[in-house]
Amino acid sequence: MKSLRLAAAVLLGSACATVAVRGPTDLTRDEKIGQLFVYPATGRFVNDDSPEYRALVHQVRDNRVGGILWFLAGEVSETARLTRKLQQIARVPLLVAADLEAGVGMRFQDTTVWPWPMAVGATGNPTLAERQGRIVAEEARAIGLDQIYAPVADVNVDPANPVINVRSYGEDPETVGRFVAAFVRGVQSGGVLATAKHFPGHGDTHTDSHRSLPVLSADRARLESVELVPFRAAIAAGVGAVMTGHLSVPAIDATPAPQRPFRPGENPYTRDASETARDATVPASLSPSAVDGLLRRDLGFAGLVVTDAVDMGGIVDHFDPGEAAVRAILAGADQVPKSPDTDGAIAAVRRAVETGRISEERLNVSVARILEAKRRFPAPSPDPEAPFRVVDSPGHRALADEIAARALTLVREAPGALPLSPSGRLVHVIVDDVPAFNPPGREFAHELEVRLGREPETFVLDPRSRTEDVDLLVAAAGAADAVIVSLFVRVRTGTGKLVLPEPAHDALERLAAGGRRLVGISFGNPYLAADLPSLSTYLAAYGDQPVMQVAAARALFGETEVTGRLPVTIPGVAKRGAGIQKRSVRP
Repeated sequence: MKSLRLAAAVLLGSACATVAVRGPTDLTRDEKIGQLFVYPATGRFVNDDSPEYRALVHQVRDNRVGGILWFLAGEVSETARLTRKLQQIARVPLLVAADLEAGVGMRFQDTTVWPWPMAVGATGNPTLAERQGRIVAEEARAIGLDQIYAPVADVNVDPANPVINVRSYGEDPETVGRFVAAFVRGVQSGGVLATAKHFPGHGDTHTDSHRSLPVLSADRARLESVELVPFRAAIAAGVGAVMTGHLSVPAIDATPAPQRPFRPGENPYTRDASETARDATVPASLSPSAVDGLLRRDLGFAGLVVTDAVDMGGIVDHFDPGEAAVRAILAGADQVPKSPDTDGAIAAVRRAVETGRISEERLNVSVARILEAKRRFPAPSPDPEAPFRVVDSPGHRALADEIAARALTLVREAPGALPLSPSGRLVHVIVDDVPAFNPPGREFAHELEVRLGREPETFVLDPRSRTEDVDLLVAAAGAADAVIVSLFVRVRTGTGKLVLPEPAHDALERLAAGGRRLVGISFGNPYLAADLPSLSTYLAAYGDQPVMQVAAARALFGETEVTGRLPVTIPGVAKRGAGIQKRSVRP
C-alpha cells in the first residue's frame, strides 16, 4: 500500500485542475476496479445530452474508469475538447490513448498519415523512427493524449500474415528491436507513454486475432531468438507499457482454451462460425505463465501491462466479457481496454474481489502501476489552441515526406523501364482488393495528371470486374508506351485476408504476354511480387498513405533518388536488404 500511496500522492494537481486527486486511502474498492478499465470512444461531435456523451460521462463519473481509448476516425479539435471535459469530470486523471502506429493521421481525420513501420524499416535508419516518435508524442499531447498503443514489436516472419505485415518494421529480430527502441525513446522523451505490442509476438501467424485466436507454434528457444528480441529491446529502452496479444502459445501455456457457443454478432469481425479456433490454448493475454511468468519474471518488465482489445474474436469466441476481464487481471494485466460490456466486466471483477478470487493485494498492485504511469506521464495541461499550433505542422509533414521518399524500394526493374517520360502515353490500372465506390489512389492519380499535363487513361480492377473490363484494358494498353499498375492490396484490421482479385491476375498475364511495358507499385502488401512475375518492374511503397503515393510518383519520373531496401524477404524474388538504387535524373 505504501507504493500505492506515494504514486497517488504525486498525482495531486498534475492533470485535473478542478478536482484534486485523492490519496489511495480514499480510493474505494469500486474506484480501484474502475482504474483497470479503458473505455473506447470516438472523437466526433456529440451533443451534451446525446446517449453517446452520457455513456462517456457514466463510465468516467460512475465507473471511475482509468482510461479512454479514442479509436476509428475522430476529429482532432473535437477529441481535444472531449478529452478536456472528461479530465475535468475524472477524480483521478485519465490515461488517454490511441493507436498511432502510423502517426496521428491513423486515427484522426484531416491530418498526415505517416508511412507504416515497414516503410520506416526500409529506410534503414532508426533515427527516423526516433524523430517520428517524438513528433507523434508532441501531436498526441496537443490533442490531450498521454498514451499511445505503439510501437509494433512483432517480427513479421510470415509473408501471408494478414494483420501485422507492413505494421512490423521487418523480419530480422535485431533490426526490428533497434527501430522499436528508437521509437520508444522518441515517444517517451516527448512525455507520452509508449506501449510495445503484441507480446509475445504476432508476426508468425496467418490468422487475424480480431477474427479468431491464432496459434503461434514456436518453442521457447525460437521465441527467445525471434519474437522476444524486440520486446527485450523495448524494455531496455525503458518502455512504460507492453500490450499482450490474443495469441495461443502452447510452448508457454498448454491449457486448452474453453469453447463458447457461437453467437452471430458477438464477434464484430466475422459471422462465420467455422473460423473459431478449436484446438487453441488459453491466449497469452489471459495466461499467468505468459504475463507474470514470461514477461514480468523472465524479461524483468515492471511497467504497465495492457491487454489487446478484449472485444476481438480471439477472446469473445472463448470468454464472456466478465470472465475475460477477471482472467486478464489474474494473469497480471493492469489495463483491460475496449470491453464489449464494460459495465458487466466491472461487475464481474467486483464479484471476483468480493469472493476472494482476485485478492485485494492483487488489485492494489495494478492500481499502483497505473498511478505510477500517470505520475510518470501526466496528462497534458488543457490548451484549446494547442492542436492548431502543433498537429500536422509543415515541419512534421516534411519528416513524413522524407521517410516516404527514403522508404521506396525498387525490387526489380526491366531494362530501361524507369524513369517514365512525361511525354509518353501511359495507361493507369488501379487494382483494388475490395469493391469500392471511389477507387483508391487519388493522390497518385493527381500526381500523374500533373506530370503528364492530362489525366491518364485509367482502369479499375476489383473483385467485381468482368472479362469485358479486362478486354477494354488490354485493348487500350496496346497503344501505350507503359502501363502503370497501382496495387492496393492492403492490411485491413479484421478482414483476415490479403488477396489479389482474380481479374487482375488475368489482366496482368495478358498484358505481359502481349509485350506491354508494365511498371507495378505495391501500395500495401510488398509480398505481392512473388505472385506477379509479370510485373518485371516492381516498386514497393509499403502502404497507401498519401505521402507514399506522392513519393512514388516522384520516384517513377526520376525526380528523386530511390534508396530503400527490403526489410523482409519476398520468397522467390528478393532477400532482405535487396533494393535497386537509382539516382534522380530531374530536378
